[in-house]
Amino acid sequence: MLQKSLKILIVEDDEDDAFFIKDILKEGLGEPNPLIDHYSSIGSSLKQLNPFHYDLAMFDYRLGEITGIELLRNIRKQGCDIPIILFTGQGDQEVAVEAMKAGATDYLIKGKLSTESVTQSIRYALGLRKEAELRKNAEEKLKKSHTDLTLAHEELQASMAKLQTAQNQILRSEKLAGIGRMVAGVCHEILNPLNIISGHSQSLLVERTNDEELCNDLNSVMEEIQRISKIISSLLKFSRKGNMEFKTTDIKKELESVLSLVEKEMQLEGIQTIRKFSSDTVPVNIDRDGIRQVFLNIINNAKFAMHGGGVFTVSTEVLIPGENWSFYQEKNPLAPNPEKIMRLKFSDTGAGIHKEDMEKIFEPFFTTKPEEKGTGLGLSVSYAIIEKHGGRLEVESQLGVGTAVIIDLPA
Repeated sequence: MLQKSLKILIVEDDEDDAFFIKDILKEGLGEPNPLIDHYSSIGSSLKQLNPFHYDLAMFDYRLGEITGIELLRNIRKQGCDIPIILFTGQGDQEVAVEAMKAGATDYLIKGKLSTESVTQSIRYALGLRKEAELRKNAEEKLKKSHTDLTLAHEELQASMAKLQTAQNQILRSEKLAGIGRMVAGVCHEILNPLNIISGHSQSLLVERTNDEELCNDLNSVMEEIQRISKIISSLLKFSRKGNMEFKTTDIKKELESVLSLVEKEMQLEGIQTIRKFSSDTVPVNIDRDGIRQVFLNIINNAKFAMHGGGVFTVSTEVLIPGENWSFYQEKNPLAPNPEKIMRLKFSDTGAGIHKEDMEKIFEPFFTTKPEEKGTGLGLSVSYAIIEKHGGRLEVESQLGVGTAVIIDLPA
């Protein structure tokens, strides 16, 4: 019934008992005959014994130098899980219980050994071993499946996060594009009546200089007209499409030029400006007016956030873009990645942005500034300009710590 010869280890110090057990094994197991190694004394040979070499082991409990249970424990400590059958004497039930606790597969009473009992015990022990192997294989497969499932779940989460980011970027771009299409027609319609109101207000200011109350009202009207003009001017810049003039430029020089204009004013407000410009540089194809507008928008936001003083850090570095760097690949999958990108980072130590506001910062007209301080178009315009440069603008912020604006531009 067995397909191969079993390798059996017998440790029995009684030679007659050993021969008797061997005969029983040969008779009970049949062909092919088992390969049996017999040790009468194991104490001196314990270190040389390799239990992993055998399919089955059979020990007598009373061995002299070392008991069968001690030998059993020694083998189990080595991590060997072969079936082990222990021979006990008549009435050694406590020994049998101890043997099973130590890891014995089965036990047989020496005085009742027979071909049938020994063969049945061996087949029972081998069956348990087979079940254990099957269970172990099933557990390993289950563990692997769990690992694969966990990995797949993590990949799915990462893909969903990328998809959500791409969707947000597309929605943001669509919103900006929609605003741009609307603005071109609306702004001119607003400017015509606005110019008429402005003209009449200025005429009245000249004619009624003696009417203080009226002049105050007219000045308030002119202030609001200027505010509307500012909004319209920003919208017109935001909506412009084809009039950008791109030139290959050292963008660090443009950045330094803008900083030189605002640095003194920032010092007066208690803001220290730190430059961390990398020695590496790459030429970038930019519209100078548009990029300078982006820089000024970011700097003004940082100044407002650091009311009372702080540290404004500007850094540059050249990076190798990773896979799928440009979000334009969602629109044009064949668009190649640039070989290098120039990263500009603007960090402030201001109040930071609330988490619920982070999702809205690029929306046109959204602002946390007071009404007279901002129109809510700075970041929207900046995002649109960087997008037209084939670049990427991101904002990171931690409440109470500060905000960082990161711009990546293709070289």
